[in-house]
Amino acid sequence: MHDIKFIKKHPSVLDDSLKKRNLAPSSSSIVRIHNEYLEHLNLKQKLLEEKNALSKSFVNKETKIEDVKAAVHKLKIKIDKLSDLAELKLKELNELILFLPNILSKKVPNGKSEKDNRILKAYGKIRNFNFKPKNHLELAENLDLLDYKKAIKISGSRFSILKNDLAKLHRGLVNFLIDNNSLEFGYEECIVPELVKSETLEGTGQLPKFKEDLFKTNFNDLYLIPTSEVPLTNFHRESIINKKDMPLKYTAYTNCFRAEAGASGLDTKGLMREHQFGKVELVTISEPEKSDLELDNMVRCVENILKKLFIPYRIVELCSGDIGFSSSYTLDVEIWMPGQNKFREVSSCSNCTDFQSRRMKMRIKNFESGEIYYPHTLNGSSLAIGRLLISILENYQNKDGSIEIPSILKEYTNGLSVISNDKKI
Repeated sequence: MHDIKFIKKHPSVLDDSLKKRNLAPSSSSIVRIHNEYLEHLNLKQKLLEEKNALSKSFVNKETKIEDVKAAVHKLKIKIDKLSDLAELKLKELNELILFLPNILSKKVPNGKSEKDNRILKAYGKIRNFNFKPKNHLELAENLDLLDYKKAIKISGSRFSILKNDLAKLHRGLVNFLIDNNSLEFGYEECIVPELVKSETLEGTGQLPKFKEDLFKTNFNDLYLIPTSEVPLTNFHRESIINKKDMPLKYTAYTNCFRAEAGASGLDTKGLMREHQFGKVELVTISEPEKSDLELDNMVRCVENILKKLFIPYRIVELCSGDIGFSSSYTLDVEIWMPGQNKFREVSSCSNCTDFQSRRMKMRIKNFESGEIYYPHTLNGSSLAIGRLLISILENYQNKDGSIEIPSILKEYTNGLSVISNDKKI
């Protein structure tokens, strides 16, 4: 949500940001609608004052009561009409603003698509195979780790069933990631609902603009979450946070559900892009002046995982044409996938500034000075489990098709050291 006072004072800031996102400027429409709304309110106030003055004239014996009643009735009709007009204008204004993305940080590079993103850092050595590496699908199916036929029979396309040691590896990864986030980086571990109300999704920005990407149930206006960013960030919706409690940092593992409406024909088979997938999420609610530092800390948290897994990765700064709706600045973390011979995104760490906190009426209060203001919210994947599994399978494969288990994960997988068609060790 945007601050209307800011837009009226700095219309070019909003318009320049929209242009960088390859969208049409909107400040003039917003200012016009808001001014019309204020005009209706101001005229309504004047008529209310006039109506109150007439009502007081009832005590004057020289006043004709019937004439006063008639005049008051006419004013009431006009006041009611102005109330309706003001309400319509406010609704029009809110609907327009709800569809507007966040204002971009000055750090965001200009660009039209992901081709214009900037690589800021690369870490780790890409393995030199002495054989042609297989992709995760071939590896997993040869080892009886995935069953797509049963998944399709049960649920249709873009679903999978993980079996045997791959299911164990998935479980171990979740515990490893949560330990990393909570024990080493101070995020509070949570278990959250995977069904949320529409206003919860509106608060983080998925609604109303991205309704087609969500799965809605037919029960109590509940939606399946696309990411645990949604419930975690909404913990403090419509509430006042004590400044002394900042920052607030949360982590959770959940299933995530996405319709992938705009991804027809992309990664239709495999763990890359599914309707249901597991993800560990990070959310921080921060003092505005410290949010950039919190974003750096979030990225370090993600990097720490990949360094322990010895998976090559790179940090990518998203350009204005590729950045998300609610984000002001985003750094993607991409990991190397030998079977695809390319880096693929496994995490997106974003500073949403006060865009989400305004939408959900979340504020900070300094109880010593009385100052009340909006916090900044940040979120990041830490990490998308399916994509991390792809990278592990492909990076740790052997010529015979077996898979080594990264040493850090052995304590999380009951000592499993290799996955093969022979006896599982």
